[in-house]
Amino acid sequence: MAWLLRSATKPATSITATPWTLPSRSVKAANPSQVLDTFRGAAAAVAAVLATNTDWGASGRRNGQYAVDLDADRACLQVLYAAGYRVLSEESGVTAAPDGPDDAPIVVVDPLDGSTNAAHGIPWFATALCLVDDAGPAVAMVANHATGVVFTASRGGGAFRDGEPCRSNDTTSLSSAIVGVSGLPTHHYGWAQFRAMGASAPDICSVAGGVTDAFCDTHDQHGVWDYLASVLIAEEAGCVAAEVHGRDLCVLDHTARRGPVVASTPELLDALLVERRRPS
Repeated sequence: MAWLLRSATKPATSITATPWTLPSRSVKAANPSQVLDTFRGAAAAVAAVLATNTDWGASGRRNGQYAVDLDADRACLQVLYAAGYRVLSEESGVTAAPDGPDDAPIVVVDPLDGSTNAAHGIPWFATALCLVDDAGPAVAMVANHATGVVFTASRGGGAFRDGEPCRSNDTTSLSSAIVGVSGLPTHHYGWAQFRAMGASAPDICSVAGGVTDAFCDTHDQHGVWDYLASVLIAEEAGCVAAEVHGRDLCVLDHTARRGPVVASTPELLDALLVERRRPS
């Protein structure tokens, strides 16, 4: 299936219609099982870092970055490089193994999404990985280190929670919806309830798994690593997704920021986008 971006004011459009920010040569279709094996290895490497980490302080490099973020990134990169991938990571930008080919496939990764949660003992943080090919997001995994739950998906192959197929809810009314939120909304959107958990990748996977009904960014400050893996998982679980301003979500640019919105049904997405776009 094509990866679709839907909005309340535009018809669904394929991600392949717009060039990516990061040039890429042709990438052949990957074997999802092999890719996911590598992703599991990367997540396990991060889990090993977390199990032995004693420094939960700031990295000193940039605001909001922890020392453990850098350790998790190094562990993750080692596994991905060994598998022959280039990497777009929150912590290290676009990199590749020194002897790696320039046209190697690229994996978008957030080694530790929700590192503030991890540092403060809040049990909601994950490793998120997404392989991107010429048609867009191809294979994804989000491994929640706090709960042990692992979501996976491949384009056209469905979404899975701990190996079992998962589907989103069929909620159509915003007034009946439980919505995950990132940032502070300017007004009450009219939902039944909201949750602000502090880690977008597992937040969006909660929509895919039918735990919540939607997810809404409120500040346009998400990097592609924050949401790309989980949005593919959500789409494969039956959800619909959009960028609040109609921009591409699959933008392979470390400096780009987006406002992803994900919902279990088109009706709910439209209602949420109307509120998200309402002037404050």
